[in-house]
Amino acid sequence: MPKLKPEEVEHRRQEIIDAARACFLRSGFHQTTTDEICHEAAITPGGLYHYFDSKDDIISAVVMDTARTRVGHVTSMTDGAEDVRSAFQAMVAFFYQVIRDPDLDTRTRLDIEIWAETLHNDKLAAITQEGLALRRQWLEALINRGREEGMYRPEVDPKGLANLLLVTMMAMRVGHLLWRDDFDIEGAMESLVLMHAGRLSSGTAVGLAEEDVPADRGKRSG
Repeated sequence: MPKLKPEEVEHRRQEIIDAARACFLRSGFHQTTTDEICHEAAITPGGLYHYFDSKDDIISAVVMDTARTRVGHVTSMTDGAEDVRSAFQAMVAFFYQVIRDPDLDTRTRLDIEIWAETLHNDKLAAITQEGLALRRQWLEALINRGREEGMYRPEVDPKGLANLLLVTMMAMRVGHLLWRDDFDIEGAMESLVLMHAGRLSSGTAVGLAEEDVPADRGKRSG
């Protein structure tokens, strides 16, 4: 293989990642063969293994590339916002785009397949956790900014709230995949926005008060 400049290596590597993602979305990563990835990327098997040691390495690269791309996109939107409230409005608008994506269920199927594989593949589990950590760290930073600007109360736990919002979005995607048209994902998103804004219940509704939160919530049993 002729000597390539670093930028050319990175460009070709990205082409392979994009080709692999397309194959995984089409067939699932278990069913996708390296020959299919080579065909999609217009590269020989020998050329493919010049960039990646194994199919697992390709899967890991797709997971991290997806996380970095998504975080980079939302960061560019929220960093340029005038204040954190405007940043959250931009984020909500982006999430509405995500749930309206016609390929949403296909992407969710691939995510579920990857999540299941992490249960017995430690390397992929570590990469997936790293990708999720990128998303959470971005959201934590946004929530911390909200505390500084007075949007959130000082006692709000940024990591806890970030975890809650992330798993809620993940659960909505899974619900839409499993329940199909019976799951109103836009209605669920609207309810999440109302809940986040503190507008879900009326002034006379009975809900959880501060004193209802267990005092030992940070402790672990055992």
